[in-house]
Amino acid sequence: MTLADFAAAVTLLCIAYQFYHYVGYPAVLFLLNAIASDRQYVSGSSHGGGVSMIIPAHNEAGVIRRKLENSLVLAPAPDEVIVVNDGSDDATLAVAREFESASHLVRVIDRQPRGGKAAAMNAGVEAASYQTLLFSDCSEIYERNAIGELIGEFSDPSVAVVSGSHRLTEPDFTSEGAMTGRSEGLYWRYEDYIRSMESRLGATVASVGSMLAVRRTDWQPLAKGIVNDDAWITMSNLSRGRNVRFASHAIGWEAPSESTAVERTRRIRITAGRIFLLTRREIWPFRRPFILAAFLSHKVMRIFLPLPMLLGAIANLAVVWMAPDRTFFAVLLFLHGAAASLALAGLVAERLGRKWRLAHLAYHLVASNAVMLLALVQVVLGRNFTFWKKASR
Repeated sequence: MTLADFAAAVTLLCIAYQFYHYVGYPAVLFLLNAIASDRQYVSGSSHGGGVSMIIPAHNEAGVIRRKLENSLVLAPAPDEVIVVNDGSDDATLAVAREFESASHLVRVIDRQPRGGKAAAMNAGVEAASYQTLLFSDCSEIYERNAIGELIGEFSDPSVAVVSGSHRLTEPDFTSEGAMTGRSEGLYWRYEDYIRSMESRLGATVASVGSMLAVRRTDWQPLAKGIVNDDAWITMSNLSRGRNVRFASHAIGWEAPSESTAVERTRRIRITAGRIFLLTRREIWPFRRPFILAAFLSHKVMRIFLPLPMLLGAIANLAVVWMAPDRTFFAVLLFLHGAAASLALAGLVAERLGRKWRLAHLAYHLVASNAVMLLALVQVVLGRNFTFWKKASR
């Protein structure tokens, strides 16, 4: 094998990796769902035992009032709302105390100093009185029927965890977060499709922490240092033989990130948390081949996507440089260049506040993978992600 042949093989393998993750795996799920179209899917019945909504809060003064107002008008409403103030130095605690005084459903736990989200969640569970633990972010506003849709999935006794659909409010294009909101919205629609297909086959390997319900008998305290609590809860339950569902009609809304810089910081932390999780034995469902394949295809491959994306482009360039007569690889290189140009146009569009949808999608794809590469580098360098500076809101 010549060096050009080796570079050609690397190019094709890298392209195959990306194609399978973005297109092939969703297509496999679609086909499996078509084959299993007569599957008996258990959901929709009531689930007793009550619901404890747990809201970890650190410096959430700008959103906590609206969150608590929303929580109390849901139908059904939670049986209790526990706000865990995690070392806030703004008005978060004061606002929460107002609601505690006004409603018998609201309870406030004040933790000082800050211990991190995992510790706040553990404290909330210790104080909870009911059999369904519903973890919610302060910034997430639920649609009125969200809790009913979530707990309906627990009518299947095999289900330990249920999460809902995370959506972004549609910004206007005069706001700084407009482009970020559009790209994040496309991402979440794509994610919802995959989670829905996985769930119909029995279990999904992805949950969102902003609307995450856990059967109390399946709860295990979060270990110190866990960054991606939703992923740990999901995968540790799947590895124990329990199931996780996606309730597509349980919908929560959140404002998009204020800017690409804020979104970048958030994505770096999330990706780093996923990398750390891969080192924990309890999250690997080795005894469940389908779940393991879904986890590798949906989550693990995504973490390392920047590597074949970058390596594939470099290898493609090397093939054309060493063997310019290989027309197929010259075409591939042209497509690589076209994709890069489209992403660059998306960056320009963001700076100008324009609605170049396809260009911005390309830019978001490249930028997201660049952020994951930064996260990989920071993990290798030993950065601690337990605490982070939150954007003001």
